[in-house]
Amino acid sequence: MLGVLKITQDNPASKWKYVPLQDFTSNSDVDWSNTISEIDQQFYKKYGLLEQEILFIEEKVKPME
Repeated sequence: MLGVLKITQDNPASKWKYVPLQDFTSNSDVDWSNTISEIDQQFYKKYGLLEQEILFIEEKVKPME
């Protein structure tokens, strides 16, 4: 999402407009106590990702270890 607007090393706040803020508190709509895979599923639903988009992410993004 950042890459859509950021094509140089310049990094003003306007370049972050498509990157959603997350609430990491207990008031969050995401259950952070779940596994990474379950949290991913919550995000897919929260942001209304299409099956094709989910498959792309699952194929291209390597899990952090």
